[in-house]
Amino acid sequence: MERLIEILVYFATELTKKKQIDELDVKYLMNKGYSKSEISIALSWIFERLEDGKSTLFQNIQSGGKSFRYLHEAEKDLFTPDGWQELTQLYSLGLLPLDLMELFIDRAMMMGLRNINSTQVKKFIGGLLFDSSGSDGYYGIARDELIN
Repeated sequence: MERLIEILVYFATELTKKKQIDELDVKYLMNKGYSKSEISIALSWIFERLEDGKSTLFQNIQSGGKSFRYLHEAEKDLFTPDGWQELTQLYSLGLLPLDLMELFIDRAMMMGLRNINSTQVKKFIGGLLFDSSGSDGYYGIARDELIN
């Protein structure tokens, strides 16, 4: 899941610069060690969001002055600096809608988690974005995987 999120971040960042999907450098990702399958899944996810017409993909960047969620004191202990940076990047690129960001923060609070880092954010958000079943209750993430 983390690798899919990394690919999505790369694509979203590139698309905000170039605005054309056919200009994405897939070979760059393959040279970085990502598989064709991973790249294909990420591209399919983007295509689905762009085709549905209701996607928040890239809307957060373009909205400019919109307000952003700040953490209250109890929530500040949830994330390491890189973990919070990862979460805000996913939101600002439009890959993560605000409601899913809130869901993640709420679940982390309920589970009593602390010091969630960038890798753990990618793993959890990957589960939210790519595993619609959520069959194990935590979208493929065991509680002990998120506790430092």
